[in-house]
Amino acid sequence: MDADLLDAFLEESLLFPKSKLEAFLASYLGLRPASQVTIPAELPYGTEMGQRIDEAVKPHLAKLQAIADPRGRAAAVQAMKKMLEDRFEEIVEGSDAYKSYYRWSEELGLRNNQIKVRPTVHELYIFKEKSTGGWIRKLMADRGNIRKKTQRKPGPNVDPIRFAYPEEFNEKWLLRNGEVLGYPECCVRSYARDRINGVNVEARASRQLVETLKEKEVDTHVYFTGFFFPCSPHCENALSKGHDWADAFTGLDPRLTGLYESILQMNTELVLRQPELIQKYLSQFKKG
Repeated sequence: MDADLLDAFLEESLLFPKSKLEAFLASYLGLRPASQVTIPAELPYGTEMGQRIDEAVKPHLAKLQAIADPRGRAAAVQAMKKMLEDRFEEIVEGSDAYKSYYRWSEELGLRNNQIKVRPTVHELYIFKEKSTGGWIRKLMADRGNIRKKTQRKPGPNVDPIRFAYPEEFNEKWLLRNGEVLGYPECCVRSYARDRINGVNVEARASRQLVETLKEKEVDTHVYFTGFFFPCSPHCENALSKGHDWADAFTGLDPRLTGLYESILQMNTELVLRQPELIQKYLSQFKKG
């Protein structure tokens, strides 16, 4: 990479350091087929963007909840979705932080595929090879089909989370998703098995780490990227990836060594905090 380009990239204030390494440079260096960024959550000021959208539609939500007629309510729900999408386009996609992802993808010769998960939540995939784009499109089409099937016939054991994200309990889909994101197969299989058996993966990963730290230190390279939960804190495949990533970053520029070490520590601490974060996440499903 051109030295001036790398300097400008590392100085970019509209990208978090974590995104620079895990999303952009990991894909640029071929360390993973693709990375995934959740928009707007992983943007600077992403929380504030979400709050602005909520405030913009709050008066209309109150009116929707007061509609008793089923047809009128259905029409109001569709209008609400359109309003949310419009605010997302205005507030999120109109922001400099959002545009910086596309600008730097172009500068680094990377490709993008943006997927709408909900009206105000999108996934942005960043990748290098054209063939990976087809892989992602097939994966997202399969996710859509899994969701449609579940929504048509949810079954007696489908709770709100399984209804909203049924692909998270589909082993075949999880294995292919893990592969495109560059996760070790053993870790993805463990993740899929736990999900299907009703084990909370995030809590399991946190518990494993807590128990291990009681006896000895953990090599943080096992948490080589964020929102990844290895099959164990000692997984040799995850550790190998983490050290490969570290070597590649250092080989590109020695300044990245310390930066990646701080990100590894951040990822490790995030795993420890999972029980707290899980409760916060689940609370949104209990409100209904």
